[in-house]
Amino acid sequence: MIATSAVRRIWLARYKVDFRKGHDGLLGEAYRVGLDPFLGDCLVFVGRDRRRFKVLFVDTNGLWVAYKRFHKGALKGRFDFLTDPRCGEITAADLSML
Repeated sequence: MIATSAVRRIWLARYKVDFRKGHDGLLGEAYRVGLDPFLGDCLVFVGRDRRRFKVLFVDTNGLWVAYKRFHKGALKGRFDFLTDPRCGEITAADLSML
């Protein structure tokens, strides 16, 4: 479960990200779009096939990457991945539905 008390804003990455990246690679992606998880930004990266996603966030213990993979189907939402790095803000309720 994500400690939402340390999260200030939640962002959905609207571009393709290499899912082989770990903590440091995803942190670099956050900095690339002008976000900083250490200041309370939480980033959600969705896999191209919409069956996987990673969440990058920080709590009092450090930097976290949460990973989820769906076995029976893909996310129902439509994700138009852009070619340029861009993020859109989502709510905590949107994140909990994922």
